[in-house]
Amino acid sequence: MRISSNQLFQQGLSAMLERQSSLSRAQLEISSGQKMLSAADNPVGAVRAAGLDAAIARGEQFIENASFARTRLSAEENAVDSAVNVMQRLRDLTLQANNATQSNESRAAIAREVREQLDNLLQIANTATGDGNYLFAGFQENVKPFSFTNGSLSYHGDDGRREIQLGPSRSVADADPGSHVFAGIKKGNGDFEALAATANTGSAVIASGSVTDYGVWDEREYQIVFTSPTDYDIQDDTATVIASGSYREGDSIGFAGINVTLSGPAETGDSFTIRPSERTDVMSIVEQLARELETPRSNPAERAAQTNGLNVALSDISRALDHLVEVQTGIGTRLNVVDQEVELNENVKLQLQQSLSGIRDVDMVEAASRLSQNLTGLQAAQQAFARVQQLSLFEFL
Repeated sequence: MRISSNQLFQQGLSAMLERQSSLSRAQLEISSGQKMLSAADNPVGAVRAAGLDAAIARGEQFIENASFARTRLSAEENAVDSAVNVMQRLRDLTLQANNATQSNESRAAIAREVREQLDNLLQIANTATGDGNYLFAGFQENVKPFSFTNGSLSYHGDDGRREIQLGPSRSVADADPGSHVFAGIKKGNGDFEALAATANTGSAVIASGSVTDYGVWDEREYQIVFTSPTDYDIQDDTATVIASGSYREGDSIGFAGINVTLSGPAETGDSFTIRPSERTDVMSIVEQLARELETPRSNPAERAAQTNGLNVALSDISRALDHLVEVQTGIGTRLNVVDQEVELNENVKLQLQQSLSGIRDVDMVEAASRLSQNLTGLQAAQQAFARVQQLSLFEFL
């Protein structure tokens, strides 16, 4: 077999170029931190890596969505907490005012604070977030949701709830519309209202009462009408007498699956209405309370009417508090969902990143070892090439 000097030269050059290529490859892997420098290096791995990149991007978007939802829900939670504090203060003021030792002047002073608290509630209901959008306006977040004029509340938002995607199959509402938070509150005890007629001349006061048998309670309107200071009739909504009884102060009166209690002396012609609970809003409850406190009372019948009015206010405030606490509970539940989804998405993201690293990232120890090996090989190839060049016959002529 004949081997020419040119063949030896080409073989040595090829060996050095191969070593240089391997050395360059190792250097690029170390500098980039990736072993897959192009899709051609690992076509199957490139497809898997692209899928993992997309999944990681979706997970990061879910985490970002959760951060946005948490910010909005926290703002709503703070606003509702403030509303609860205001309503608790109003309940304390109502209890303070509903005392026989209070005078018209002292109740008027309490009414002034009640109106200040009403202003606070309106400001809370019109809470704006850091971006200038209104929290309780539903989808109409650039519209101021509430106005309160002449004792009447108007809502200018809508009932929309924006759902924020937290995962492939999980979303959460980032806020509640004001129509849900501050309105839709059932008056009285939540089942019915017990109201004294404004024309009553006696001093009887009616409590809020309760339903004793929901199977019998038919949600109709009834009247307790006193035919004498000690006798009464129960009339239904057709003015038909369905029952009669004798009245003694403090006795409970039961009919149609409900029970109410009257205290204080009644007069002939006095009447009390029992009707299914209507829905109202927080501001109207407070407005009615303020008006009740601002009206001066000068005789026992008027003071009894005021007591009845304050009892109604207490019942309505309690219902409003129950409603707001229910809203708080819903917000807290959604915040827990957000935290759970963030934790889940973070764990999934970490797993995906580990899988992607296994496909794409270089093993630095192995790459450094390969770099050193290729460098040594290149140096050996260069030395061998230099020695082979000296074997030409021309060197001896």
